[in-house]
Amino acid sequence: MFKFIGSVVQQIKDFIVKNPKLSILIIFVLIVGWVFVSIESLHLTSEPEFCQNCHPDNKPGPYGEVYTWKQNIHAKAEVKCLDCHGMPGFTGYMKAKIGGLRDLTNFVLKPREHMTRILNMASTDPHYAAHLVPNDICLFCHTDSYNQKIRSEKLMSVGVKFRKMDGVKNPEFRRSYGLPDILTEKLRGDIDPNHKKHLDKDVNCVDCHLGVAHGGEFRNKVDLKRCAECHEKRASEISMPDIKIGSGDTAANFSHKNHTAMFKCDECHMKLFQMKKGTAKIAFDDHGKDKFCYSCHNNKIATFECNKCHAKIGAPSTPITYKTVGMAPVIFSHEFHTAIFNCNQCHTKIWPMKHGVKKMKMDDLYQGKYCGLCHNGKIAFASTACDKCHKQK
Repeated sequence: MFKFIGSVVQQIKDFIVKNPKLSILIIFVLIVGWVFVSIESLHLTSEPEFCQNCHPDNKPGPYGEVYTWKQNIHAKAEVKCLDCHGMPGFTGYMKAKIGGLRDLTNFVLKPREHMTRILNMASTDPHYAAHLVPNDICLFCHTDSYNQKIRSEKLMSVGVKFRKMDGVKNPEFRRSYGLPDILTEKLRGDIDPNHKKHLDKDVNCVDCHLGVAHGGEFRNKVDLKRCAECHEKRASEISMPDIKIGSGDTAANFSHKNHTAMFKCDECHMKLFQMKKGTAKIAFDDHGKDKFCYSCHNNKIATFECNKCHAKIGAPSTPITYKTVGMAPVIFSHEFHTAIFNCNQCHTKIWPMKHGVKKMKMDDLYQGKYCGLCHNGKIAFASTACDKCHKQK
C-alpha cells in the first residue's frame, strides 16, 4: 500500500516538473471548484428547505419551526433562518454554520427526545431563547443606531452574499418595510412598551416576544400576562412614572405606585386603559360613567371627590344660567354651593357632568327631584319661594 502511494506521489511530482503551467492551471481550477462547491454548500444548507429536513411538521410546536416561520411576517420580508439564528457579520454567520453542524450531529446521533427537549426550551424558556437569538440580532434590523454601530465594528461581507441580514442598512431597510425605529419613533398599535427603558434594564427582546417567528401567527403579539408577571416579580426594581392628565390647575395626577400597591397591572391594562401614552382621552362628561378611572372612583369602590385627584381645582367661577319662559332666569352659583357641599353630593347622583342633558320642570322640583332634593324647606328654602331663584339681573 505504502509503495503504491509513494509511486502515485512520485508520478504527480514528475507530471508537475514536466508540465508546470498546466499543473498551475489544474491546481487553480481545483481551488476555484472547491471554493464554488463550498459556497454553494453554505447557501444550500442555509435555506429553510434544508432546515425542514429536521423540522418537518406542518403545525405549530416542536419540529414545526419552518412551517410557523412561513406564516410569519419575517418570511414575507424574506428574513430566513440564518438571518436570525446567527450574529450579524461574516464571523457570526460562520459561527452559526459551525453550530449547525453540531446540531446536525446531535440530530443524527442522539435520541429524538434530546431534540424535542431543546425545541421545547426554545419556545418556552426566554433565557434559553435569548441565547439562540440575542438582542443585537433583533436590533440590527429594527433600529438605526445598533445597525450602524454593528456595521462599523464587524466585517459584514467577504464579497459573497450569504444571507439577507449582512446587507441590511438602516434606515433604508426598515423604511422599505414601513418599520419604525423601535428606540426613537412612535410605534403602531395600542401598546408602546418603551423599548429603550426595557433594554436599559437588561430585558431581552424574547423575554416579551417569545416565539416571535414561530408562534404560527403573522405578527407576534405580546402576551400581556407576561408583562404583568414580570412587573409583579420585579416590583422592587420597577418604578412606573406618575401620569399627569390634563394641564394647568385642573390637571389630575395618577400615581402608579399607589395603585400597583393595591391592584395587579391587568386589572386596568388593557380593560380600562391601553398601554400607550395619550390613547385614553378622558372627557369631562365621562365623569360618573362606568369607564376609565370611574370604574372604581364611583363612591362605591373608591372616592369620587374632585379634589382627591384635581388637587388644585376650584369650583367653576362662571355661574350657570337657566333661561325660563315667562319668568326671570335662574342663576346657579357653583362657588356658593361648593362652599357648603362636596362636589360628589350632587355629581353625579343628581346631575350628570354635562351641560344641558337634564331638562328641569317645576313639577320635578316640587316632587323633590333635582334642586328640589335640598330646596324642600328643610335643608334649604323651599322650591315654592320663586323669588329666591328667579331674580331679575
